[in-house]
Amino acid sequence: MAIEGRFAYDTFRPGQRELAQRVYEACIDGGTLIAEAMSGFGKTAAVLAGALSAAEETGCRVVYACRTKRQINRVVEEISRLQARHPFRAASMLSKFDYCLLRRQRAIPQESFGWYCSFNVSNNLCSYFLNITLTEEFDRLADEVSLKTPRHSDLIRKSEGAHVCPYEVARLVMARAEVAVVPYQYAFDPKAMPVLFDRNSVDRRKTLLVADEAHNLRDFFRGLNSATLSLDQIRGAAREAEAMMMEEAAVSLHSLLRTVEQLMAERQGWLLDRGAVIDMFRDAHGSPWLQNLAFELSASSGAAWGSVVYERKLPSLILRVGEFLVRLTSSTRPMLVRWESTLGLVDPDPVRGLAEHLSEFRSAVLLSATISPSSVFARSLGLAPESIQTYDASTEPLVSVRTAVDNGTSTRYKLRTPQMYDKISERVAAVIGSTSGGVGVFAPSYAVLGAIFELVSKKVAGRRLVSEAPGLSNEQAEEIFDSFRSADDSVLFAVQGGRFSEGEDFDGGAMDAVVVIGLALPPPSPMMYAEYACLKRAGEKDSYLMLSRLPALRKAFQAAGRHVRSPGKRGLVFFLDERFGSAAARELMPSWLKRDLVVGDMTPGSIESFSREFWSPQG
Repeated sequence: MAIEGRFAYDTFRPGQRELAQRVYEACIDGGTLIAEAMSGFGKTAAVLAGALSAAEETGCRVVYACRTKRQINRVVEEISRLQARHPFRAASMLSKFDYCLLRRQRAIPQESFGWYCSFNVSNNLCSYFLNITLTEEFDRLADEVSLKTPRHSDLIRKSEGAHVCPYEVARLVMARAEVAVVPYQYAFDPKAMPVLFDRNSVDRRKTLLVADEAHNLRDFFRGLNSATLSLDQIRGAAREAEAMMMEEAAVSLHSLLRTVEQLMAERQGWLLDRGAVIDMFRDAHGSPWLQNLAFELSASSGAAWGSVVYERKLPSLILRVGEFLVRLTSSTRPMLVRWESTLGLVDPDPVRGLAEHLSEFRSAVLLSATISPSSVFARSLGLAPESIQTYDASTEPLVSVRTAVDNGTSTRYKLRTPQMYDKISERVAAVIGSTSGGVGVFAPSYAVLGAIFELVSKKVAGRRLVSEAPGLSNEQAEEIFDSFRSADDSVLFAVQGGRFSEGEDFDGGAMDAVVVIGLALPPPSPMMYAEYACLKRAGEKDSYLMLSRLPALRKAFQAAGRHVRSPGKRGLVFFLDERFGSAAARELMPSWLKRDLVVGDMTPGSIESFSREFWSPQG
């Protein structure tokens, strides 16, 4: 079927047909494509059209990998719209934890969920799982949702109505699907990939892989290949062992705690000699002690099952300590680092092997709104720029955005004073006061967000103010989003790089202005030092640009585009930090942001004049 036949809408927006064609060509040729298109372009629909057309022609499947669950929901919405026009089988799949109907009866920490599920399934205590072989409803439901892919919440509701396990429904649908929408883990994590590529017989050589929001890939691999362990976590694990009558494990954990405390006191510097540290454990406790403890803690399923039977808290900290010790003793690749009261295992080259991994697929498309410069992005993922294709979908005629950079404020750490916070809050209040529609305010961290939200709340009256908070559940995030959309002039406070600043659609006039406060630079840490050193040894001249400045700028630019979601959209963007006005930052700024750019001391009065001029009929 031609690309037009695989498009979810009657007509293409400017640039969408060209992007779909480039995706189609890359998938047919079997290459790797890095594609960039701004927020609101309609990347998902265009990429699906190109990938599905190529999949049909080559006999392949499409795996569409997303960073977050909300982004998965957005892709599922596009797929459902396309299925209504041209039927095909598709599926989305999250983790078992996200689907479990049984765990709603008690609070189960995600770290311990594997034990909980295994116990109930193995002992025939989960009727939802048992029913997948005892009822025709299971097959009927799988067939229904494969042709009309539901949102996650709808699949949960349908599965509960049929009294079958939603995860098993998703797995069966996945085996039949032409398109699979999954989190990054199923496409890139060796531990999770077998769920998709082995159990469901999906051949990577016949798979067209799409990685959405691909600027997050290095962060994903950093988290995947890193682990930390604090003294407080060891103490907590010892308390868990004592509460669960695991006497030998409790004694061993107290011994581990004393040895790690000694290590922290005696060893200086952030980089530790891993071999010497392991020898220290051996000298203190004997040669096999550390390996035996790692196995005992990571495989203490008997204790975990007992906690299920007697409805006790599952041992999440015991498992965390065990997994850290397994990594420490079983692999030589990560470096061992320390800071304050924490040990860390960090891979200084987290994307090592990614190029080889991508080559195992028929084709790979890496998609984002903030990839430029593509050569630096490719190098940050360990990809040779000459071995990939790049495409920048130019969208300059589509939107009208006026950008202001305030060089009178900064969130540099040494400048974070009460006076500076008050200055920033006055400017934010001025933007809100001079904007009749919705406003998005994006801070570099939760600490800054909380301080600014409190100050702005005292300066602004008559507007609905809602704020993101750390650790929100999907349900709580949805409530905040719905609350923001319930009034045309609401103000959303959120963090850069968070769930509301990337992959979220604020349709229509939900936002007229965005305020980006500061740069979300990663704090200095031994983990970052290790990556800097690795890149320098590999010949990278500007590791700081690659690992710190550019990722922070991308988060800021992603947040700046939250209100630009459709052709013809007009909006204002305010960057409250003098660093955005530097020549280096402006060079990396997307063209749609710097086409109409003003840099200056944006006092509350100048902000009001700036906004009034833009929104006037002649503006």
